[in-house]
Amino acid sequence: MHNNNILIISSTILLISSNVIYHISQKSIPASVNPVVSIIVTFFVALVVSILMLPIFADINNIKAELGHLNWASFLAGVSCAGIVVGHVLYYRSGWSLSSGTLFSYVAICIILIPIGLIFFHERITFQNIAVIIVSLVGLYLLIKK
Repeated sequence: MHNNNILIISSTILLISSNVIYHISQKSIPASVNPVVSIIVTFFVALVVSILMLPIFADINNIKAELGHLNWASFLAGVSCAGIVVGHVLYYRSGWSLSSGTLFSYVAICIILIPIGLIFFHERITFQNIAVIIVSLVGLYLLIKK
């Protein structure tokens, strides 16, 4: 198997399995737990895991140089991660189910990202993409229709 295929498959498995575990854990946080305390623990564990993974992805002797390559995006991603984690805790506490709430939010996110990808990242859209968008919009409508 080509190295790129291995990377695609392994990163997809990591992304999907981590998301499944993430949503199950977010849904399972007791309502009595303060969402900010929960996010502190979540990000502390994420920090520890990231530090342990650092030698796999970077030369630990070059951390200062790596930090020099950062731009605004890494900082904004940190802010958005905090919003995602607290948002999901509150989302599930407000009554959204694990299946329909997650489906609604991810389809909505994907639809919002389409014009952003087209305008700012010069991505292309195909007729197949348009068909998927239409089906997704119909699905969102049916999901929120009472």
